[in-house]
Amino acid sequence: MTMDDSTAIRLTGHAAAYPATREAYDDLRGYLDDARRALRGDPDADDIVRDLEAAVGDRLGAHPGPGGAPVTGARMTVILAELGPVRSAHPAPSDVGGAVRGRFWCRIPEGGWFGGVCLGLAAYGGFRVDWVRTVVLLLTLVTGGLLAVAYLVLLFVLPVVPTVADYERRRDAPRSA
Repeated sequence: MTMDDSTAIRLTGHAAAYPATREAYDDLRGYLDDARRALRGDPDADDIVRDLEAAVGDRLGAHPGPGGAPVTGARMTVILAELGPVRSAHPAPSDVGGAVRGRFWCRIPEGGWFGGVCLGLAAYGGFRVDWVRTVVLLLTLVTGGLLAVAYLVLLFVLPVVPTVADYERRRDAPRSA
């Protein structure tokens, strides 16, 4: 969105420039700035703001002012009220009660062969559990059983999370939850 010297608003997706008062321009600029702040962190933020600009242009084009009169602040307020407030479909972690916990080390007994350490490592790293088991078995053989001792330590030290679904829920939950 731009405003040229002749007080006309140019909106994304519209060839026409709409004559407007400074108040109308400032209202629209404030609305779009608020939308950008609300969409901060949303991967589709730029597309959404462009769509909002196009929607404003559609409304201005559908009901032109009488005799080419400039868009007033009151008219822009009505148009922006029709569009409503902008909220992200992907709220930032601070919007949902705190920072997201993220990945953490654990063991997951459900579906685990021997205590669920390999399944926990697979969930942490996003790997297939059969690959993790194969690597652990090979490294245990190569190290002469030394990795088996580390495995036993992890078996007793790591916190237990019952299922992979519980792990994913806790990983994606805010820290304060």
